[in-house]
Amino acid sequence: MLKGRLKRIIEIKAKMMEDKEREMEEEKAKLDIVINEINAVDADIEQNYEKITTKMLQGNDFSVIRDYLEYLENTKCALIREGELLEEKILILKQELIELMQEKKMLDNLHIKEMNGLKKSFNRREQKLLDDMALRIEEKSI
Repeated sequence: MLKGRLKRIIEIKAKMMEDKEREMEEEKAKLDIVINEINAVDADIEQNYEKITTKMLQGNDFSVIRDYLEYLENTKCALIREGELLEEKILILKQELIELMQEKKMLDNLHIKEMNGLKKSFNRREQKLLDDMALRIEEKSI
């Protein structure tokens, strides 16, 4: 009975580990997207700074570009915060995965001990039966 329960718990832990791994991969993919967006915003910022520094602009054009640069900087800050949150979430998922791995390993060890105990018990019973058979054969032959 305990053997079946342990086996089922181990299966559940393995499934939970797979789910955590999948969730961690999804978060890593989101982080990659955020990093790509940050790089794109950086490139846009650089391009607009170049416009300001290399060309003669009228006041209105300068004001529009400056406001756009401010918007890009705010967007970049928001993306950086989002990236940091995703990194924290990934670290939490890694920690949870490590805990699940430790629990599964402990359960595997318990399962192995139980199986070894069952084998010893079976071997003892089998040996006792063989000994009893040997005694009966000796009694009949005497």
